[in-house]
Formats: sequence, C-alpha cells, structure tokens
Amino acid sequence: MSPPESKQPDAFASNAFIVTTPAPAAAKRRALAVCIASFVAFCAVIPFARVSLPRIEAFVPISESIFALNCLMTAGILTVGFSRSRLRVLLVLAGGYLFTALASIAYLVTFPGLFTNSGLFAAGPQTSAWVNALRQGGAPLVVIFYAMLARNEVSPRSLLPIRANIIYAAAGAAGSLCLLSLVATKGDTLLPQLINLDGYTNTAVAVHTAIVLLGLGALAVLGSRPRFSILDLWLTVVLWVWTLDVALSMLISAGHFDVGFYAGHLFGLFAISIAPIVMLVEAGRLAGRLDVALAIAEERNAELARSREELAQAQRLEAIGQLTGGIAHDFNNLLTVVIGNLEMILDARGDHGRIQRLAQSAIKAAQRGEHLVRQLLTYARRQISHPQTIDVNQLIANIENLIRRVIGEQIEVVTILDPDLALVQIDTGQFETAILNLVINSRDAMAGGGRIIIETRDVMLDRQHVIDPEAASGPYVRIAVTDTGTGMTPAVLSRAFDPFFTTKEVGKGSGLGLSQVYGFVKTAGGHLEIKSQLGIGTTVEMYLPKSSALGAPAETAVETPPSPPASGRATILMVEDDQDVLAVTAESLRELGYQVVTALTAAQALEILRSDQPVDLLFSDVVIPGGTDGGQLAAEARRVRPQLKVLLTSGYAAAALSLEHGLPDTLEVVGKPYEREELAQKLRLAIEG
Repeated sequence: MSPPESKQPDAFASNAFIVTTPAPAAAKRRALAVCIASFVAFCAVIPFARVSLPRIEAFVPISESIFALNCLMTAGILTVGFSRSRLRVLLVLAGGYLFTALASIAYLVTFPGLFTNSGLFAAGPQTSAWVNALRQGGAPLVVIFYAMLARNEVSPRSLLPIRANIIYAAAGAAGSLCLLSLVATKGDTLLPQLINLDGYTNTAVAVHTAIVLLGLGALAVLGSRPRFSILDLWLTVVLWVWTLDVALSMLISAGHFDVGFYAGHLFGLFAISIAPIVMLVEAGRLAGRLDVALAIAEERNAELARSREELAQAQRLEAIGQLTGGIAHDFNNLLTVVIGNLEMILDARGDHGRIQRLAQSAIKAAQRGEHLVRQLLTYARRQISHPQTIDVNQLIANIENLIRRVIGEQIEVVTILDPDLALVQIDTGQFETAILNLVINSRDAMAGGGRIIIETRDVMLDRQHVIDPEAASGPYVRIAVTDTGTGMTPAVLSRAFDPFFTTKEVGKGSGLGLSQVYGFVKTAGGHLEIKSQLGIGTTVEMYLPKSSALGAPAETAVETPPSPPASGRATILMVEDDQDVLAVTAESLRELGYQVVTALTAAQALEILRSDQPVDLLFSDVVIPGGTDGGQLAAEARRVRPQLKVLLTSGYAAAALSLEHGLPDTLEVVGKPYEREELAQKLRLAIEG
C-alpha cells in the first residue's frame, strides 16, 4: 500500500505510522465502504432510537473501560510513531487520544447511579453530561488542529528531546482534562442543565448540535488537505462514525438507556477502534515489506560479496597481465640483442675484434636481463638475501658520490644522518639498489632542479602509528628520501608500488623501481610508507627493524637459442627507441644486404620520410616514446608515402597489441625476439607483397 521509496519526503518519514504515505485507491474504497455501512446502520437505528430499554448497569462501565483502553493503546502507538519520525502531528493525535481516554474515565466515575447517586469526587447530576460533551467536542477540535499543522509539516521540527515532548504532551492532555472536569464538577450548579433525570434537555440538544456541526467542519478541513495520507483517510472515517455517534446518542435519542443511547455507545466504540486496527494492519504489512526488503538486502549483499570477489579476481588478473606483459616486453628486447649478437658472432669467422664487440653487447644485454630478474625477485620476495649487521649511515656515505653523479648537478643532495643510529640486518646490495631507485625517481620528478633529503633516525612505533597491518610495533630504523618534485595525485599514489606501473614516457622507466624498494623492505621484515602532495613533493619512508632479516630462495636466469641467417635487397627505415636493439638489428639487416636508415622516435622517422631519402619499407617497434605508437606512425607514413611497405615489431603479444593500440589486421607484426632468417623472410614478403 506504500508508494516507491523515492516518493517519500525523507528517509525518517517511516511507513510504520502512515502519516506521509499517500492513500491508495484500494484503501479509499475500503474507507468509503465503512462510511456507507456505518451510515446505513445509523439510518436503520433512527426509527427505534427513542425506544426505551431496560437499564443495564454493567453497560456503561464495560463500554467506557473498553473505550478508554482503546484510546490509551492508540495514544501509545502514535507516541511510538512520534519517537521514530519526530513529526509533531503524531504527538498532537496522541495527546488527543490520551485526553479522550482520561475523559472516558472521568465520565465513568461521575456517571449517576454507578458508584453513588450523583457520581464520585463530589460530582453533581450534570457533571457526567458535561464531561461527555467536552469529550465529544474535543475530538473534532484535535482533528482540526492536526489537519492545520499537517499542511506544512513533512519533516521533524521539534527542538526539544523526544522524551520532553512526550511528557509535555501527556501533561497537557491530563491538565486540560483535570481543569475541564473541575469546571464541570464545581460549576455543576452554574452550568445549564443537559440532562433531567435520564432525559436530555433542549440545552443538551443545542450543545450537541454544535458538536455535530463542529465534527462536519473538521471533516471538511481534513478532506481539504492537498496530500491525503492513509492516516488522514482513516481519521476521516473515525470522525465520521464519531459524528454519527453524537447525533444518534445525543440528538435523536431521548435520553439514557434507550436504543439510541446504547447504539451511540457502540458507534463510539467502533469509531475509537478503527485507528488501532488500521495501524496494526499497516504495521503487519510493513513487517511483510521489511521481510521482503530484508530478503532482497541479503540477496544484494550476497551479490555484492560475489561482485567484490569477482572484482578482486579481476584486479589480480589485471595485475598478473600487466606484470607478465611488462616482463615479456622488456625481456624480448633483451633477447633480441642477445640473439642478434650471437648470430653475428657465428658468422664472424675469425674476426676477433668484431667477435669481442658483439660478445660484449650480448653480455651487456644479458646483464640487463639479470638486473631485471633481480628486481622482479626482490619484489616477489624470492631474491636470495645475504643479510649482514651493518651501519646504514656508512652505506649511505659509501654511495653518496655515486648518488650525486646519477642525479646531476642541478639537484642538491642533503644527508641528515643520526650519529647514534642503531644497526640493522639487511642485504647491502639490495639496500643500495633501493636507495638509488628512490633518488632516481626523485630526480625524474624534479626536471627543473630541486633538493633531495636523505634522513636516518631511530624510531619506536606502536600499533597506533603503524599503517601497514602486516608490520609489528617495536624499534625501527627510519630511512626517508624526500624530494621537492611535482608530487603524485591520489590515483597515482595508490598504485605507486604496482609492478610496471609508471607515469614516465615509454622507454624511460621499467616501472619496477618502487616495486623493488617495496620488496626489499618486506624481505627485511620492515614496512614502507609513501606520502606525496601535488606541487610540494614526495617522501618515501623505509622502516627497517633493528637486527632482523628475512631470507628467501633464489631464482636463476634465462637462455636463448641461435638461428640461421638469410638475405635480401632494399632500403629499410628502422624505428626503435632501444639503442641496443636498434644497433644489433641494423647491423644484422646490413649483413642481409639491406640499406638501413635508423630513427629513435616517430618524429625522426617522419622527418626522414618527408625528405628525399629513398625508403622501401618502414620497420618500426609498436611501443615507441613521443606519444605516437607504431600503428599511428604507419598510418601517417602511408599518408606521406602511399606506396610505402610497413612491417611492425613488438615484444607484446599480437592480441594485446590490437587491444591496447588498435592495430588493424592488415599490418604485419613480427614478434621479439626474432631469428634472423624469420626476420629476413618477413621483410622479403613485406617488400614483395
């Protein structure tokens, strides 16, 4: 019976007390049916209303007790609704029902002939009649006040605590009833007579006619509300039946204990029972909706858990894919150099000078591969560690000159070393590599110069200051490298330690520097923190435990097979950012009989193509620096020279290239490392095709 949640004014306007929920058509039909049925019953009783019936002494106590209990229960439900929603209109209704309940008790104890001839508490013959009139007239007044207040209240406005509001409302209802009861009791001889023996006077008819008119006016005010809620709807029914009760028991009947008197009391009981019945039914429906919502929430929580698991799996797969792709690219470049040099060594045939030069080039590439493996193993915590108890200050002093040569003269290096620094157990080679990686990163972040500060000191960390949940509290040696560079964005900072993640241009960094630092610190049993602000700089803090080290097994190296040669004729423009790969491949192509023109970037290649230099084929790496990849270079080159043949090469898989670089299927790609015969065949096919 409730509308979608989005149509409710606020989250606190709970459907539990139906004060803001618009009345649906089905509820309106049910309410109309109750009104029609009660009016039909009213009309059916009218001809017999003045028929006298025997006086049933227990009727008034029983009916008024039930009446009072129903009112108290309704007041309690509305008070609970106010405590949840803080809507004052609910507290107004709760106070009205409490007033009516107390008035029923006052009417009961002052009714003539029940406890004494004139009633308890010094009641007079007119006291109960006036208390009843005040009770019957109070209900329409409360509804009018509710309707006027509810016109503008769709959110809680009370500034007082909930308990204080409830106490004030209860005190107001009780105080009003006590005051009016006192007036009806003490002023019994002064007030006009409403009842003469058991018959109603003309004054009683006039007073209750006014009450009926007041009830009809309250119906009009309530029905004029622009937002007609479920509570408004059933209050209308309550007030309608209540008005029929007053008309039947006080206007149409002749006095106490005739058909109209008994029927009117039954109408009143029915009227006062409508609100709690409706609220209990709505509460049951709300409970059903809550059960459904709970089931949906549990299902969504399960879906969310599955989604998080799938996301974590996808992130792991993405990290693995990034890792393996980066490894493949860098290693294929290295293997291209090694294979090319070894192939040419096989063909050197006694040229010892050339053999030595080629062998040194192959060894250099192999050493780069070894360094890459070492970085990977350190990140994965699988590098063989040779921990020694050493003085970190001494290690930093030993490599300080090397640091200054690496970073250049534009950047100032400041060391702040604690003279009483504790000793640590670490692998010296890995520590030196970590420091160099950090200062190189700092240098690259300060293109226009700046300052690098290397600081050491002893610290004592407890659980409140340890960010890494895997790190233990205790004494540490803190080594911090701070720069005044460009800093990192939060997005970059969150991925700073990811392997192969780099913000540098292609070919300017492997993306393993901070990963190596992370792996070294973890291997040593410490933890790592990084702080960075855009435009201010970055600080990387290594916390190494005093006299502790962790080791891990080692991994070994890489080997590659040789391949047979081939030959061909043409002029080839080769574009490769790796100078070692460029040198060995260019020499290999020359030995195959090709004329070779080289370029390190796409811009240099396009400059050559726009010149008079004859070029038969463009042979380019896909991943090249400068913002233009091999596929884009091929497209631009063919706009400059439409008949130009193109062959691309890359260390990445073809599927990854087409996904990341959008290479068309028409472009031929040869993978790295390539054997000379395979390359010669690809070149010959590309040139002749």
